[in-house]
Amino acid sequence: MRAGTPPVMRLRLAGAIILAVALVAAAAFVVWDRNWRRAGPTDPGMDCPQTVAAHHHPLLAAPGVHRVLLVGDSIMVQASCAVADQLADVGITTSREAVSGSGLLAGMDWVATVRTLVAREHPDVVLVIFVGNYLGPPAHDAQGREIVKDSPEYLSAWQARAEAFSRAVHRGGARLYWVSPPPMAFPPFLTARKLYEGYARIPGDHTIDAGPSLGDANGGAVGQKQTCGRQMVIRAEDTAHLTDDGARIYGQTIAHDLTAQLGLLTTPKPC
Repeated sequence: MRAGTPPVMRLRLAGAIILAVALVAAAAFVVWDRNWRRAGPTDPGMDCPQTVAAHHHPLLAAPGVHRVLLVGDSIMVQASCAVADQLADVGITTSREAVSGSGLLAGMDWVATVRTLVAREHPDVVLVIFVGNYLGPPAHDAQGREIVKDSPEYLSAWQARAEAFSRAVHRGGARLYWVSPPPMAFPPFLTARKLYEGYARIPGDHTIDAGPSLGDANGGAVGQKQTCGRQMVIRAEDTAHLTDDGARIYGQTIAHDLTAQLGLLTTPKPC
């Protein structure tokens, strides 16, 4: 700065430099937080409270989102503690209401159930995973014919129920995020990805493509994965369900990808 520069100009220039440095530092922190920050290796397990309370809500993390509702089948049951554990650290309370073995087309009525849950819990966001369970008395078409699993009629009827589910969530004032399934090699769930692709076509809904976090480079199913510097088993013996490490990786990916869509700061990616 040249001699004779008025003091006011000096102060303005110094302030501009400080502001510029602060902005660059803040931008660098956001980039690091969204892309390179990693969670630790501790598994939250699959047994946590039904409602996991929020901690402090950092500025710029998921603004306006205070409550998340998790629903779906056993894959969501297994991943839900990892999701909730991560969301608590960005000030979000999570309700875990998934039901193992459930699906959209047979068994329990998820459209009525989610309507009740949304009215009771008042979530800002609903996260859902359905991989295609078809247990209990089969559904029938308009002519009374039994709908066979994985048939075109099955896919069409499942999509119709997904759309009804979506309407129930939106009428309750929540945003809906469909989560992609882990890669499946287990025959009853070979159409799980196709069902997810149907969810992605529902107007007004959002998607989180977390499934590839448990796959190989080509998106195929794998039983083990390198995580936190170790080779760990991530799928159960039935090849459909998850181990604790698989649930941790999948749940932390879901939380990270959700918060990346909701705000500038995110939960960490899995290690």
